[in-house]
Amino acid sequence: MAAQRPACSLAPRSWRVLLALAAAVALTGSGFAQKLPLPFSDQQEGVSCSFYDVALQMPWPGKRPGWTDADGKSDGARPFMVYRVEAGDRKLVQAIDVTPIVAAWWAGKLPPDGLLLRLQLGHVFTVHSREAADPTLRPQLRLQTADGRRRFVEAAADAALDCSTYRGQGHLPTLVAMSHSPLALRFDLTAAKLSMPAPPVKAELMLIRTADPQPGPVNLQVFALRAPFGEQQPLHESGIAARYPRDQGIGADPDVFFQDRFETRRADARWSPGMGAPYDILDEDAKRRFEPLDGRALRVRIPRGGDLGLDLRYRFRDHHGREPEEAYFRYHLRLTADWLLASDGGKLPGFAGTYGRAGWGGRRWDGQAGWSLRGLFGRPQPAGHATHGRVLIGTYAYHAKSEGYGEGLGWIGSGLAGLIEPDRWYAIEQHLKLNTPGLEDGVLQVWIDGRLAFSREDLRLRDRPDIRIEEVWMNVFHGGTAVAPADLYLFIDNIVVARRYIGPMHR
Repeated sequence: MAAQRPACSLAPRSWRVLLALAAAVALTGSGFAQKLPLPFSDQQEGVSCSFYDVALQMPWPGKRPGWTDADGKSDGARPFMVYRVEAGDRKLVQAIDVTPIVAAWWAGKLPPDGLLLRLQLGHVFTVHSREAADPTLRPQLRLQTADGRRRFVEAAADAALDCSTYRGQGHLPTLVAMSHSPLALRFDLTAAKLSMPAPPVKAELMLIRTADPQPGPVNLQVFALRAPFGEQQPLHESGIAARYPRDQGIGADPDVFFQDRFETRRADARWSPGMGAPYDILDEDAKRRFEPLDGRALRVRIPRGGDLGLDLRYRFRDHHGREPEEAYFRYHLRLTADWLLASDGGKLPGFAGTYGRAGWGGRRWDGQAGWSLRGLFGRPQPAGHATHGRVLIGTYAYHAKSEGYGEGLGWIGSGLAGLIEPDRWYAIEQHLKLNTPGLEDGVLQVWIDGRLAFSREDLRLRDRPDIRIEEVWMNVFHGGTAVAPADLYLFIDNIVVARRYIGPMHR
């Protein structure tokens, strides 16, 4: 078998498939709060008609903006209201009643993702944006209380979602609505809720039209914008680990292929070394705020100026005489704060069936030769970005739909669970069921701390029945091609590979 280098040169598009998170999102001890609002950005590389975030290449589902209608239906046909501007109307100040949507935000019945204004066929509607030089021309919400008092809330973000381009248009001083260009506006009601003794009885969207001639009539349909992320999933029913406190004895379970708790000074002899990257097994590291999950753990370091941190493989045929078509792999991961200094994304542990031929390191996926589904981590974002202080994890997939290099699949489908913070242990479990040869029916599921974080049921990894799950690939790699700008440390503990769902370590 040809030697495999764990690296690959990442296509820029793949590593931009990362995501944003609300800076004000509430956290619980085991993950995020139930509903996870995700504020869009109106900068040039922010929201657009095709992407929720252009810079991160975060697409809208269905490749178009999503909304909730007055019946509570996703992308439904009935607007909350229709605002009409008659032909020849020269009034510049437009007050659009959005009370039902704001009331739903206030009561928590709708996430405060924003407003979506769609223009029916024909004509143009141009208003000043929040980037207007004159602050008095910028969009506002006018909230009125029962006693007649008013409070104004300025837009936190606004953009024209021009579907003739994939680029963001939110940085411009005007918002131009056309049939192919809906408007998105977002308002932060946090301060208003704190200062107002009761919910508003009326809410109006205040827009100032430009002085340019604008023919009418114009009909603006108003919907509630819907960010493309679901709610946190419930805990999975208990798995194999529930019967084995601290995983002790779990390796003898008939459904378990392999376990390693790293309780000796050496990794299990069944690991096959790859590129021979050094590692430590220890039970304390105060400098890096290490707190044991269960005694000792594997410490991985990507050295400054380097790229490789870990390369171990558990090869099924070597220990079981055959390779499975379905498997579960669970490990516990703890990043250090060093990881926020990474200058690129990179690789984390996952499954592979490359056979030294295809599906890694820039070697294209080939259904006749090989595939891989390693984990990934994303490039950390700078201060001021919604994701600052967290690291995206996901899957780096060489499959039938990847183009040349692998495709980055952020674990964002269920509650943004794949956006993790340093100095905390996470239980990460991946389930792979290979596709019927030649068909797109392969299954990849991921649970983080026992909650579903990602699910795909349309993967095509192989076109031949003898291509199977060759190995669990314990790979930690910085890049792409960029090297680590500083020493980057992480810890791994309590690995289990099995035939069915495992679940987090049971204490």
